[in-house]
This record gives sequence, C-alpha cells and structure tokens, in this order.
Amino acid sequence: MQFDAGKAARVLNFFRRLKHTKGHWRGVPFTLLPWQEQALSDIFGTVRENGYRQYTTVYMEIGKKQGKSEIGAGVGLYCLTSDDEWAAEVYGCAADRQQASIVFDVAVEMVDQNPTLRKHIKPVLSLKRLIYMPTKSFYQVLSADAVSKHGFNVHAVIFDELHAQPDRALYDIMTQGSGDARKQPLYFVITTAGDDPDRHSIGWEVHKRAEEVLLGVKKDPTMYAVIYGLDRENRRIWTGREYETAPGDWADAATWRSIWSDKKIWAKVNPSLGHTVTLDKVEDHDTQAQGN
Repeated sequence: MQFDAGKAARVLNFFRRLKHTKGHWRGVPFTLLPWQEQALSDIFGTVRENGYRQYTTVYMEIGKKQGKSEIGAGVGLYCLTSDDEWAAEVYGCAADRQQASIVFDVAVEMVDQNPTLRKHIKPVLSLKRLIYMPTKSFYQVLSADAVSKHGFNVHAVIFDELHAQPDRALYDIMTQGSGDARKQPLYFVITTAGDDPDRHSIGWEVHKRAEEVLLGVKKDPTMYAVIYGLDRENRRIWTGREYETAPGDWADAATWRSIWSDKKIWAKVNPSLGHTVTLDKVEDHDTQAQGN
C-alpha cells in the first residue's frame, strides 16, 4: 500500500470543477470540506504496487443534509469519465427507482453546469443513463424493485441508502464477482444509519464489517470506512475514522437525552455543519430520530 499524491490531486481537482445543484447553492463551485477532501484523497490516492486503487469497497455512513448525494454523484462521474477505463459500466443503485434517481439527478445537473462534461456526455433521461462518448462508458440507474440483473461488467457502483434495501439480492449481484474483469472496481456505499432492530439486513451487515475494520477487529485492506454518528450500545461517538467514548450510561433515558441535546456532539457527528446544513436543521432531524 502506498500513496500517490498525483492520483489524489486528480480527483480533488475534478470535484473542484463541479458545481452544486440545489437551492441557493446551485451554480456555486464545489468547495470540498476537510472531511470530504480527506476521504477522497485516501480512496483514490491509496494504491497497490501496480498503481491501481487499494480500496475496492467504500462504506460512508453519515447523517442527512451532509452532502452525501453530491459526493456520490461526483464519484460516479469521476469513475465514468476520468478513471482511464474503456467502456466503463457505472451503476447507481438503491432500494427503488426513485431513491436510485436522487444521486443520478444530481449528476445530471452537474454535467449540465460543466461545459466540458456537457460536450462529451450524452444524457438519455428516459432510461436514466449518461453516456460518456469518448470511451463508450455509461452511468445507469438500477434498483432493487427490478432485481433480475446479471452479467454485468461493473467498474463502479454508487449504492445509496443501503439500509433501505429489502434484502441482500441487489447488493450481492452488484458486488460479488461483477467487477472481476476490471482493473480497479469500486463499490461505493453512501448511506444514513437507518434502523434495523433485528440486525439481519445487508445494511447492518456491511455497517458492522465497516466498524470492525475501523476498530482493527477485522483486517480488510480493500475496505475504506467512514462513520459519523452515535453508537448508543457501545457509547461511541463516531467522528469519521475514529471514535470517542462518552461517559455515563447511555441506556439511561435522561443521559441519552442529554447526549442528543449537546450541540458540541452535533458538530462532531455532522461534519458539514454550518456549510450544507444549519444547526436548526440538525436539531429537527435529531429530535425526530430521538422520538423513533
């Protein structure tokens, strides 16, 4: 494992040429926040001895309104256009077509606002597909409600909201052997925490694997994990690739309420706070989550 500063700089420069797509941010150049820059640098700059990416699976768990759709769309477009892969197949996957279209629609807007990408990418919106004509590559939406999908030659998959998958079928099809013919396939999972009290879902399985890798319990040099959030059971405050252990008994309802109301903790688990999300929005989301 080694770090290629040139490859890291290439993906960061690509993102900086993109623009935001929603609300008053639309048209504003994509200025990467420190957590985003670090993650992208690590993922695309860490390589094997042959120069290809070290990480084939990325698990990025983060709260709502933290810019995850923009990161997913940017990664999809980079893998489509700038990964030196002929006839690359890039897929955007989610539980249903509407969810799978969220990241794709952001990508479409990013293309529309970039003259270079607009010149070389042909959108086929009726099929939810972007075609990068110079290398005959495409970015295609798929969803679990149309799961009869086999025979793919995957270069990259952007998996949105893995916790919402009704079963493991789509995830297994898209990640098990689908990229064997590629030099550096990338399975990029970007998700909120979700809720799985029975802990049998594919979302929980991949979350636990990511936790074990971060904790050093499991060795997997092909997985890059980032988690922002609260682990009530273990009293962990996840702050990306590290965690803090908070004092007190989180099983106690009063203590747990104090954790939710601590704005210092909000800042730790919402790394885009003050940029893509405001404090009142975090409070709204956290109040809702606390009541669930």
